[in-house]
This record gives sequence, structure tokens and C-alpha cells, in this order.
Amino acid sequence: MGESSSNKRLPLPEDASILTEDLVIEILSRLPYSSLCRFKCVSKSWLVLCSDPEIRKKSTQTLSGFFYMSISPTYTRQFTNLSGRGQPMVEPSFPILPNLPEVRFVDCSNGLLLCLDIISPSPGQNILEMEIYYIVCNPATHEWVMLPNIIERRGIYNRRLGFDPTVSPHFTVFLVVCRDYYHNDPVIGVEIYSSETGVWTYKESEWDNGTVVGNTSKSVFFDGVMHFTTSGSSLVTVDKEGKTWRKIPTPYQTLHTYIGVSQGHLYSVNHDRSGYKIAVWVLEDYGSGQWILKYTFSTYDLPEPLFLQLQPYNIVVIIAVHPERNLIYLAIGPQRSIISIDMDSRAVHAIRTLGHYARHPYLPYIPCFSEWLFDGH
Repeated sequence: MGESSSNKRLPLPEDASILTEDLVIEILSRLPYSSLCRFKCVSKSWLVLCSDPEIRKKSTQTLSGFFYMSISPTYTRQFTNLSGRGQPMVEPSFPILPNLPEVRFVDCSNGLLLCLDIISPSPGQNILEMEIYYIVCNPATHEWVMLPNIIERRGIYNRRLGFDPTVSPHFTVFLVVCRDYYHNDPVIGVEIYSSETGVWTYKESEWDNGTVVGNTSKSVFFDGVMHFTTSGSSLVTVDKEGKTWRKIPTPYQTLHTYIGVSQGHLYSVNHDRSGYKIAVWVLEDYGSGQWILKYTFSTYDLPEPLFLQLQPYNIVVIIAVHPERNLIYLAIGPQRSIISIDMDSRAVHAIRTLGHYARHPYLPYIPCFSEWLFDGH
């Protein structure tokens, strides 16, 4: 094993030479990872210093950007920094991944990314015989693992990843199984993969009969439980063992809803069918299912240049809530311009225009340098 950074001397940049090594490391450890990435470009000594694994592990990790897909000319993987500037802090082509034809982003959870590759069946084969490969990787550390093959049951519309390094180094993958392959039919069960056991387990649904978790459903992993929006006025949840199933009523329909976690609470951001009115709800009491309305916003209040970008179809996609701040993020208009809205000051900030060919999922990314356990690469 090589020396740890606590036992070796790091080359201090000339402009930091008046400081002690311990002080420089302490200062850099308090910076977000996105700042460390920018400082690498200053000089070779800054590159070495900011690449030190121990400093990266200690650095503050927060929302740093978004993964998304582009369809021009074919499906390609993309990443944009939260600042909207500079080269992507993550290389979205992922040369570390195995040589599969069309690896696509599916979900992201606390720094780990779930990808899949689908190999279509040969002519004459049943569509259910297509080959599907699932890969979980860590873009920050270049580690990845391919999950064991699974025979997919009927219709699978939602593939989700659950990971919380503050609780466990293991991750969980959820595949929601519907009654029919072609339609948003009711859920009949969930396939669950645990990196702790290394196997897939099928659990029959214990949600109400008729529960629909469609292909536009949003989800979030919170407190060891996966939460899904439904086609009705509720969220449904299942824990990572498939033992506890729950329904959480909501004061609104969740069809056009994003759910996420901010400041230790479950947030739900929805817009009406017109797309003009946005409401932010917080699950104040998780046990009783009590929601409170935290914030409302109308797209009519956007600065005129941004409001004009919405036209002619008033496209509004809610893509994130900030994990520590009162900010929500939207992708608006045919050109998919990412903007942030401050719920305290109501300030609107334009981040970046992704372009007409940008496509969902838009996956918020928080770098992770914590240990995660898997039997792979």
C-alpha cells in the first residue's frame, strides 16, 4: 500500500508556501469538490495537491451538476456543471465503463450512478428476450460494478438506485414491475438488488391494488426507503428489504411532481397542468404524513427573457431541490434552459442552456468519495 497523505509531504504551491502544510490541507478540505476541480488548472503543484485522495474525502460534497442525455446525432451521455461554466467536472463518456453499445443514465443517488445497456432482440425474437445490463458506478472515483443478470418480468418502467453513505456503504437497486409491458398498468411487484447480499430478490407488491407508478414517476431514496410518485394523489414507499410498504397521501395530484430531499426533509415540487404555477411542499411530519406548503411561484414572474423561452409550449421540467439551500431547479422551454429559483429572495438565476436535443432524465449529482462496497471492479 502507498503512503497515506498524513504520512507524506504534499508539494505546496509557491503562492501557498507561507502557510503550513496542515493549514493548506485544512483550508482545501473545507472547499466543495467543484472548487478543487477548478484549482487543478492553476499549476502542476495545485493539480497534485487538489488530487490528493484524503483532501477529496474531507472536502464538502454538495450539488455539483446534472447528468442528462442528448439525442444528437445518437444517444450520448452529457454532464453540466452547476455553475454553468467551464469544462464538465465529470467526464460523461465514462471510458472506465465496459465496452457496451449504448450505456444510458437511469438514476443517481448520493454520488453513485445507475446505468443500463439494452441489446435489442434479434429479428423473430420476443421483445422480452432482450439483453439488459445494469451497471453502478462512482464517477468521482472511477469505480464500477456490473450487476448480475436478471430475467425481467413483464413491464418494468422504473429502475431506481438507493445509496446513503452516511448510513451504509451498500447500495440497493429497485425495479418496479407492472402487470403489462406496453402500458402504465398497476404495479405487481418490485425486484430488489442488494450489494450487501449480491443477489436479486422479487417481492410482490403490498401497495393498494391499482397503484400505478408510471414511466414519468419520480423517486428519491430517503432514510433507507425508496419513495415513488404515483398517478394519483399519493407517494408510495418500499424499504430496501422489501418488508415495509407504505402509502403517503398528498394534498395534490403527483402526476407532474418532483420529489427530493433538502435539509433533512422530504420535499415535493409540483406544477399544475398549465405549467404556470409551481408549488413546493414539505413533509413536516413523516410519521403522520403532514405536509405544509412552503412556497409558490408563477412562471409569469420570470424575467421576460426567460419567460419568452417557455413559448410556445410552456415546457417546465422540475429537476432538483438543493440539498442544503432553499433553491429549486427547473429546465424550461424547448431549449431546456436550466434555471434556479431562490425560495427566500425569489431571485431567478439562469445557469445554462442545454439545447433542443437534451433529454431526461436530468440527474442531480453530488460527488462521493466515501467507501462503497461491492463485489466488482
